[in-house]
Amino acid sequence: MKVLSFLGPTAYKDTTYSYQGKEFKTRFFVEALPHFFSDIDSILVFVTPTVEKHDNLRELRTRLGDFLHPVPIPETHTEESLWEIFDILTQEVETGESVLFDMTNSYRSLPFLVFLVAAFLRTAKQVKVEGVLYGAFEAKSDNNISPVFDLTPFVNLLDWLTATNQFIYTGDARYLASQLARMDDDALKPLITGVNDISLGLRLLRPMDVSRASEKLPEILEGISAGIPKPFEVLTRRIEESYSQFRCEDSEGAKECLESQLRMINWYHKRQHTVHTIALCREWAVSLLCMYFEVDAWNKYERSDMELLLNGGVYKDKYGNIIKESPRLERWKNIPYGKRLRKLWNSQPYLLANLRNDVLHTAFRKNPKSAQAIVKQTEQIVVEVNEIAKLWNLGKN
Repeated sequence: MKVLSFLGPTAYKDTTYSYQGKEFKTRFFVEALPHFFSDIDSILVFVTPTVEKHDNLRELRTRLGDFLHPVPIPETHTEESLWEIFDILTQEVETGESVLFDMTNSYRSLPFLVFLVAAFLRTAKQVKVEGVLYGAFEAKSDNNISPVFDLTPFVNLLDWLTATNQFIYTGDARYLASQLARMDDDALKPLITGVNDISLGLRLLRPMDVSRASEKLPEILEGISAGIPKPFEVLTRRIEESYSQFRCEDSEGAKECLESQLRMINWYHKRQHTVHTIALCREWAVSLLCMYFEVDAWNKYERSDMELLLNGGVYKDKYGNIIKESPRLERWKNIPYGKRLRKLWNSQPYLLANLRNDVLHTAFRKNPKSAQAIVKQTEQIVVEVNEIAKLWNLGKN
């Protein structure tokens, strides 16, 4: 294991550092580390030109012997020098190495930089961060025993930040669930499973799976409220609000489920999941007619007839002969805003059915639309779907 430490020109004083039942008396905290950790191979101490000439380095070299490897860094007076130090620190660590960070004698902005370097190396070079330690001389007891604070959880906080950003901007909570899983707490397993189930259902366009998993979420959160990790605690309300809107119990009617799916359409669209948005808009229009005719929205034959109605109600061969006609065609004239539905389905500027085929067949067709055109057309479709929903009195979305 490699140690990354810092040294300044301060007149450090003797104290006995205490860490996990072990003690060592020294005025240089970094000297205690080989006594606390038996697997240390080398100690890199980063020193400025001022410290290179200072007695502190000469004394530390005597105490640590072959463990010590001084590494020059610039004085930290400018933003450019901070980036230079960042580069030096990251270059001194190889991919996959185990590293212990000692920030006891870091100064000015270096403590902040240490946290960023630790987080960066863990991701960019798959470095195993064994710990971020601080020998707290200023917190020493009356008998001169100084505690050692393990600040590693605050490096993990940056992982929570990344996971939070992913959730806020994409709606995907998988990374948040993985952070919860690292807590190794059985009480959190229902929450981990619930969040993963909702995220998986959303990614794979499973509206009813999402609805069922969302239905359980408030009860799960309430049951473990006392044991939720601090970083996750501030997000619980936001996660519940984001996902619980998709609830639609099996016992609820088609209208409630259509409203739930409409909220899902808007959720997808807001987060720029264009493919999901188009696909669900198309199925939503079919389900709307299933509700009107009071037929099973999960029956493929009934859905096929709704699609036929949206296409005009009849299929003709190339000679104009009718080869199939919907048994509900005569009732079409009674459908509220039927012309508007058909325009959404197969007329400019929406062409919903055609756009869905273009997108889900991944442009393997003649004259496929450009990505920019798809985004623009999807915007128009979502606006129209919401307007139709209002006309059908489908409630707030």
